Amino acid sequence: MFNSKSFQLIISILAAAVAWLLLILLSNLFDPSTGIHRLLELLGGSGKGYIQAAIYALFTYSLFELYEKQKFIKGQYEGFGLGLLPVRDQLVLSPEEVAKIKLDTIKLEMSGKKNLLVADFIKKACTQYRNDQSVSETLQVFNAQVETSKGELEGQLETVRYLLGAVISLGFIGTLIGLSSSIGMAHLARTMEGMPEITRNLNVAFDTTLVALLTGLVLNFFYHRYLENLDTFYSRTKAYVIDNLISRIYKAAA
Repeated sequence: MFNSKSFQLIISILAAAVAWLLLILLSNLFDPSTGIHRLLELLGGSGKGYIQAAIYALFTYSLFELYEKQKFIKGQYEGFGLGLLPVRDQLVLSPEEVAKIKLDTIKLEMSGKKNLLVADFIKKACTQYRNDQSVSETLQVFNAQVETSKGELEGQLETVRYLLGAVISLGFIGTLIGLSSSIGMAHLARTMEGMPEITRNLNVAFDTTLVALLTGLVLNFFYHRYLENLDTFYSRTKAYVIDNLISRIYKAAA
C-alpha cells in the first residue's frame, strides 16, 4: 500500500512526463525557425528533453514536500488562539494555577486538539516547574526544548536540500551530455547536414542548465519562505510561553 510520499513521487513523475509530452506536441505545431519553437525546445519540447523532464519531476516533488511542511507550521498557529495562557497585564501565577494550566491543556488535547507544539511546550514547562520549583531552571529547560524541536523540523529538510542540489546537478549533467555529443560530431562540422545537428546538441547542453537554474530559483524561494515561517513560529512560541507563563510564576515566601 502506497504512503503519501510514494503517491507524491508517482504524481511528480507523471506530471513531468505529461509536461514533456505536451511540450513536444506544442513544439511540433510551430516552424523550427520561429522563436516560440525555440522556447518550447529550451523547456524540453524535443526528444532530447528528458533531462528537463527529470528536473520537472524533482521540482514537483520538492514542492509537495515544502507544501506539507508549510501546511504543518501554519496549522500550529491555531495553538495561540485557544486561550491556553492568560494574557492580562500585571497578572501573576501561583504554583497551583500553573498546575491547573497544565490540566486544562491536557483536557483540551483530549477533546481533539492534538499535536499542537504550543500546547506541548506549555505542558513541559508546567511539568518542569512542578519538578524543581525554579523559574530560572524552567526557563533554561524550556529554551532547550524549543531549540531541540526546531532542530528536529529543520533536520527534516534534508530531503528538500538534496533535491535542490540534485536539480542543479541535473542541469550540469545535461550540459555535459550535450557537449560530449557535440564533440563526438566534430567530424561533421564541415558538412551542411552536420552543423545543424551539432548546433542542436549545443542548444540542449545549455538549455538544461538554464532550466535547472530557473527551477532552482523558484524552489529556493519556497524553501526560504518556509524557513522564515519556521523561525517566526518558534520566536512567537518563545515569547508567548515566557511572557504569559514562565515570567508570571510567583511563589510566596514560606
